Amino acid sequence: MHMTTLIFDLDGTLIDTASILLPAFRAAIRCFPEFPQPADSVLLGTFGLSDHDVWQLLMPGGTPEQHEKALKLTEAYVKNGLFETNVLMEGAFEVIETLHRRGYTLTTASNCGEAYLANVLDSQGLRPYFTRPLCLGSVRGVCKADILSEHFRHFPKADAWMIGDRKTDIEAAMAHDIPSIGCDFGFAAEGELEHATKVIHHIRELLDLFPA
Repeated sequence: MHMTTLIFDLDGTLIDTASILLPAFRAAIRCFPEFPQPADSVLLGTFGLSDHDVWQLLMPGGTPEQHEKALKLTEAYVKNGLFETNVLMEGAFEVIETLHRRGYTLTTASNCGEAYLANVLDSQGLRPYFTRPLCLGSVRGVCKADILSEHFRHFPKADAWMIGDRKTDIEAAMAHDIPSIGCDFGFAAEGELEHATKVIHHIRELLDLFPA
């Protein structure tokens, strides 16, 4: 049994929910006609951000109540979409199943809310492979490093890796002085992964980095 803990981001690392999230964002924003519809590039730029930062970006100047209502509307649209769609990155299920079988401890650190995390794990058949999966919502945190702080109350920090596609993943790992793997197949802009310990270009590369 390995002592290594692999901490996974979700969007852009294990899943790609753009086909679900973009229409969901647009449908929610249509309920607030005073706000213009953002460009697709702006919507894609929200991946990896906290719910608070997402709605500050998509509905600038909106009230906390408006942002909360938009979030709830989006969550309802997304839940329906997730249970009808395979959003896993190509090869992701095979990699997760293999790493779990090899004895690695797998968990999550996503800047999403609790409902989204639960719906992703359940709709995509991932829940059996993850131990104590967490997100920003479940720890009531403000940044991804807060999720890792909670993880390290239960998992050994000495053998932990953060795996994700955005700068926030790399920064969280650096804040805790653990190594990181940057996934250069997600939503990162150029230069976001420059401080990652390693960079991979397909999720299957994890099977070489973490052998049986």
